[in-house]
Amino acid sequence: MDAYYTKHETMNYTTRATVPIVKPDGLVSYEVREIILTINIFFGEIVGLLGIVANMINVIVFSKIGFSDTVNISLAALAISDIGALVTLQLFNVLVNPWFLQLDLPFLPLELQSLTVGYPHNYFVKVTGFITAFVAFERCLCVTLPFKVKTLITKRTAVAFNVGFFIANALAMFPIYYTAYYDWKFDAKKNKTVLGIFYTKNINDVLGPSLLLINTLVPLAAFLVVILCNIVIGFRLKRALVWRQMTSGAAITTPGAAVSMKEKKMVKMIVTMSSIFIICFSPLSAFLSARAIVPELSINGVYSNINWIVVTYVMAMDTVNSSLSIVVYYRMSSKYRETFLLMFGRQVDKNQANKI
Repeated sequence: MDAYYTKHETMNYTTRATVPIVKPDGLVSYEVREIILTINIFFGEIVGLLGIVANMINVIVFSKIGFSDTVNISLAALAISDIGALVTLQLFNVLVNPWFLQLDLPFLPLELQSLTVGYPHNYFVKVTGFITAFVAFERCLCVTLPFKVKTLITKRTAVAFNVGFFIANALAMFPIYYTAYYDWKFDAKKNKTVLGIFYTKNINDVLGPSLLLINTLVPLAAFLVVILCNIVIGFRLKRALVWRQMTSGAAITTPGAAVSMKEKKMVKMIVTMSSIFIICFSPLSAFLSARAIVPELSINGVYSNINWIVVTYVMAMDTVNSSLSIVVYYRMSSKYRETFLLMFGRQVDKNQANKI
């Protein structure tokens, strides 16, 4: 990327000066873009703040419940990743806010957001995707290999995978920070020197293939794993239900059946979480595919206005995905609900609690 575009100018990174240009709006005008951006950003800020608090509560609740069940390890890690995604998104929303861009600042916000919050947000979103895929895979094993899953997924295994997701995705960010850096440049529009972003000469050789892998193929792989696992879970549960109806019409009250019902409730909760992830991630998946087909659908292309609208919408969906987990846990896990209520000084009738 040799230049960075705004509405009326482009920045040449070789001469470190702005060159006035007139860019076509490309289907959507700049003014419409600013209106939609403001709406998406406002929505993301409100929901995101609530989501940060909710995920902090999730971490505390799962810590109190304990990690005897390996899925609690993954759900706690998921909450930590969601906090990171939401915090960076709050900062991103500030930097790209049209009102904030009108201020006389010593830096270019749209350029500064990239390395400071944009890519870090993408990092946490990818970690969230991998953890969601791992949780879905673990529950998939529970319904396909119920007698082996405890030996396949141990506490040590769960910790290793979750920590590995954070580390591996952090290492994958190296090409981005290797080819980009901040330095001072002259902005003709402001008629002063400001802090902006620059790229190394080998950016196309290094960053191009890297972004294709870590920003497109890898997230899509996690997305497909979640979908596949949910299909398998749904198929196995449906087949098990048919088998039970054929073998006995009586209520199942044996200890083995109780464990089965407990597992079924946990699977139902994970499937609900996975479904929310699929719904919220689908726009990003479609956008990445479209951008691969239409190169002008980028931050510096003819359809840059559409790019910004879609990006802020996708991030609003990220916010929803990272914020709804507390509702799912509270409504579908009696153990979570009991611990949550006890945290806030409310007593629960344990005889009526149908614990997961």
